[in-house]
Amino acid sequence: MHFGKSERQRQNIRRKDSGQAEWVVGLFWTLTLSILLYAQLQIASWRTTGMYMEDALAASNLASALVDIQEYGKTNKTVIPDAERAYAIYLEALRDNLQLDEQWECGNRSLISGKVEVADYIVYNVEQNRVMAARVGANGCVKERWDGEKGVLTAPDGGVIEHPGIYSEITFPVQGFWGITVMAHKGKLVDIVAERREE
Repeated sequence: MHFGKSERQRQNIRRKDSGQAEWVVGLFWTLTLSILLYAQLQIASWRTTGMYMEDALAASNLASALVDIQEYGKTNKTVIPDAERAYAIYLEALRDNLQLDEQWECGNRSLISGKVEVADYIVYNVEQNRVMAARVGANGCVKERWDGEKGVLTAPDGGVIEHPGIYSEITFPVQGFWGITVMAHKGKLVDIVAERREE
């Protein structure tokens, strides 16, 4: 009699242990799936932010591409003669395109969680096989000029310069996992290509 009672107690303990193990395993899988889902949502959010920033940069670069109309009318050459004026227009366009306030912060905190800063702005002019580049600093003045060979010289993002264009890069903080803020960089090269219409 005593042996049978002890055997029943052992079986009850095994059932309880088995139930607890199933509960722990289920909790582990639930936590793992929750973390994976959160990571996927965060990556999708970053991807959306990246595409939004790329579109805003492209539009701002194009807005600042002030082509010399007289030169274009005479020779059909696309030339951006005033890099400093182009930079001033770029800043206005970027602020409008990203909907930034006076402190250069975005009202949509889900995309950008702090101040946007222009990290680089370069104007490229191409004449025959030469590229003339002008980098504008944060103060709005040209701080560096250099030249290179068309089809060989590259922009900071690796794009090969074959046409006149503008490269710009911005930095901005984004909210990461568990409230961690990371600095993101986004750069974009936009070519200005003019084609002569045949009459």
